[in-house]
Amino acid sequence: MKRSLRTQMLFQYVVIVIICMLVIPAGISKLLDRQFRLYSSDRLLEDQKEAVRVLEDIYSSYGYWNKTTLSELRGDILRWPMVHAALYDPSGVLTVEFRRPMRQGAPRGQGMMNDRNQSPAFVRPGRGELVMSELPVSSDGRLVGKVRFLCLPFNDSREGLFLKKFNSHMKYAIGFMLIIAVIISFVMANAISRPILNVSKMASLIGKGRYRAEEDLKSNITELQQLIDSINRLGLSLEEQEELRKRLMSDIAHELRNPLTIIKSHLEAFEDGVWEPTKERVKLTVDEIDRLSGMISEVEKLTSIENAGRGLVLGSINLSNEIERVAMTFEPLFSAKSVELKREIEEGVMLAADGDKIRRAVENLLSNALRYTDSGGMTTVSLEKQERDVCIKVKDTGIGISDSDLPYVFERFYRTDKSRTRSSGGLGIGLAITKAAVEAHGGSVTAESSEGKGSTFIIRLPLA
Repeated sequence: MKRSLRTQMLFQYVVIVIICMLVIPAGISKLLDRQFRLYSSDRLLEDQKEAVRVLEDIYSSYGYWNKTTLSELRGDILRWPMVHAALYDPSGVLTVEFRRPMRQGAPRGQGMMNDRNQSPAFVRPGRGELVMSELPVSSDGRLVGKVRFLCLPFNDSREGLFLKKFNSHMKYAIGFMLIIAVIISFVMANAISRPILNVSKMASLIGKGRYRAEEDLKSNITELQQLIDSINRLGLSLEEQEELRKRLMSDIAHELRNPLTIIKSHLEAFEDGVWEPTKERVKLTVDEIDRLSGMISEVEKLTSIENAGRGLVLGSINLSNEIERVAMTFEPLFSAKSVELKREIEEGVMLAADGDKIRRAVENLLSNALRYTDSGGMTTVSLEKQERDVCIKVKDTGIGISDSDLPYVFERFYRTDKSRTRSSGGLGIGLAITKAAVEAHGGSVTAESSEGKGSTFIIRLPLA
């Protein structure tokens, strides 16, 4: 049966509290009972020995049992819980008895044992029974008698009554503490479960497309606060991706509509006889078709983001030669736009990597630099081997990236300026592909930029 988190936590708290409340007090009660019994038994034995020493002193003073002196003692030699003592001579004849006045309601003996052959014994206490013990009386090393003591059982002693009252009060205390513990458990379960339930509600709303939290949730528990922050970041990230997706759909629709409209108008003009299908006009139509085909190819490249980090074919490559080849490939394009392409490539840098994916990553950076650098500008591609990695930099003097856009440039479909990117082309996936390819090699790619002053993209690949 499924329970809510609050109910489950409350149930577990209560079970733990009940177990602790039963085990700990029971252990304390057993320990106190044992210690009190040992203490009471030791003290009673000492008191009995003290009584025997008094009787031995009397016998030593007279050389016989002086009943007058003994009768004067009455019950003065008896200490609680001793209530009766009987002195017998060596032959077992009763010499004198000592009695202590018993409190009202105290248990009375079942009678004294006068059998002279009776050995020292311990009568197991029960309801109304007394405990009997016997000690010898000696003088000058010879037995001159024995004393039998009748004592109240432990449960009727002061220690036993105290322990009984203590256990009774402990039961009430346990009941009270259980009530308090249940209340505290409910408060704790509610305090822990409420943020989790709110986070669950947030996640459910995110699933329905409501990405922003309606209220600012807080928790004083570190892990819960981290969970809340993670869900908030997830919502914001999904919202940004949704906005990028909408922008992408709008851009694709806009980009595809223009060439299709032109192609349609040209074909209608040919059909209606308005235009003669001259070679130049047919070429214009074909150019628009090529343009449309190029846009479709860009859309197909979206799958490259997912494949960029998969299926690496590692080999030992001369990274210096690979980057030089990429630069030579792009050199005519830079020259056509009157942008200088400068190389600062360290020779002989070897690396275990997938050459195709690394070339693709660098091509994307050079393509971006060319697209956003105006005529008369300069782009520098450099390669440097460092202690633990190799560093590839593509630096341009282009339009740069604003501080607000810089954190998102590696997000798929992200483009900083809708109007500018429409004229310059691209769907905003090149940097996302670059990032996926570099991270698949265990490396990293970062961007540094200042609006109006150009950008620098840095790829770091580990040598190991």
